[in-house]
Amino acid sequence: MNTELSGRVVLITGASSGIGASTALEFAKYNSKLISFFVQLKSQILKQYSETRIHIDRVDVRDKQAIDDAIGKLPQEFKGIDVLINNAGLAIGFEPLEKKPQEEIQTVLETNINGLIYVIQAVLPGMKERNSGDIIMMGSISGQQSHGFGNSIYAASKHAVEGITDSLRKELVKTKIRVLIIRPGSVNTEFTLKRSRGSSEFSEIYYSGYEPLNAKDIAECVVFGANRPTNVVISELTVLPNAQVDVVTIHRDTNIDLFGALAEKYSKE
Repeated sequence: MNTELSGRVVLITGASSGIGASTALEFAKYNSKLISFFVQLKSQILKQYSETRIHIDRVDVRDKQAIDDAIGKLPQEFKGIDVLINNAGLAIGFEPLEKKPQEEIQTVLETNINGLIYVIQAVLPGMKERNSGDIIMMGSISGQQSHGFGNSIYAASKHAVEGITDSLRKELVKTKIRVLIIRPGSVNTEFTLKRSRGSSEFSEIYYSGYEPLNAKDIAECVVFGANRPTNVVISELTVLPNAQVDVVTIHRDTNIDLFGALAEKYSKE
């Protein structure tokens, strides 16, 4: 499929699973060249890129030197990054703020905020030199509203992404570089499984009684934004399943007091 995305170099962080992996596959349909940064890559992912020009590197976005080194050693055909998708991110646990372990706080903030900044710092100079490019932030509806239980650190990180996005857009207003933010609502991916430290019980409860989004739904929105004519900017896009209104309001066919159950569980620990 030949479009404006054909041959463009696309860097995706956190591309080994979930939204990141689906986004890579969507860009592959448009004959884009892919750079995939990951921490843990599943072998079956590689099989899906058999006809795609792709450069894969194991990079922890919390490590600025590792990012700079990875960008610096890119093969020539991948050096001119046209689209950066800052997708790497995570949440850990549901404890109230006073019970959040320090190590987990640092992991979330360093990944969701510092990592995003470090990758932009590595890629943006080249975009400025060419006076073109797209920087797409994977935000969250938690960047505008928190559900108020166990979400403090993750919400703080996504509020920071909102501020970085707004400031960066203003810094680049005299250029042809576009800055976009996508805010997913409820998406059924491994993200929630990781947040619950591998417990499938929470995911089964959280996604019951309604139809959540899937990773492909968000990936298609990312590609849509990047595939607009250069003078068109989808500056921000909030994407929700039909049953969801905001962070706390989800209509379910079953009566589940999800956050009440969480509060009871973690108040006893």
